[in-house]
Amino acid sequence: MPSVTIPLFERRRTARHRRALAYWAVLLGMSASLLVGASVAPPQWLHYCALFVHLGSVILGLGAAVTLEFQGLLWMKGRRSIEELRQSERAVSPLAWLGIIGLLTSGALLEPSLHDPLTVIKMLAVLVVGLNGVGMTRLTAELRRMPPRTRFTSLPRAIKLWCIWSAVLSQAGWWTAVLIGMLNTAGH
Repeated sequence: MPSVTIPLFERRRTARHRRALAYWAVLLGMSASLLVGASVAPPQWLHYCALFVHLGSVILGLGAAVTLEFQGLLWMKGRRSIEELRQSERAVSPLAWLGIIGLLTSGALLEPSLHDPLTVIKMLAVLVVGLNGVGMTRLTAELRRMPPRTRFTSLPRAIKLWCIWSAVLSQAGWWTAVLIGMLNTAGH
């Protein structure tokens, strides 16, 4: 059934349910990663493979996030259209999710030290990035409903603040995880 024939309230209800499932998936993914990380001691060769995947996942996820937030910044400054921002979002969001999934999967085999406060902060940063990513699906749905020539300056104040908050939260989470990962690696 085409989406135009489904009432808006029904589409929004379905989207809320999907978001709720996605929030749970992020929480369960993090929990499973931590459980495996605390109970499995992989052989050295697997540890190195997981480290390679982990670093690739950081590059993929952070690169996608930086690209999207940079496109958002250009839209805020009037140098990109909302349609160009939407195209970027559709292109890079799957890459960001692959990065997060890769981090959770490979991180489970890196034997994270949950007694180290920095590692706990890093795990929380990754969790925040994942939860923020789910929350951003609602924001992108709101932006998709805007006319193609919508400028950032003409958005309602609440949506402007939501855009800025989501971008800041995303960058803070990704960069916190990267910096702590570097500190943890340098300490070993």
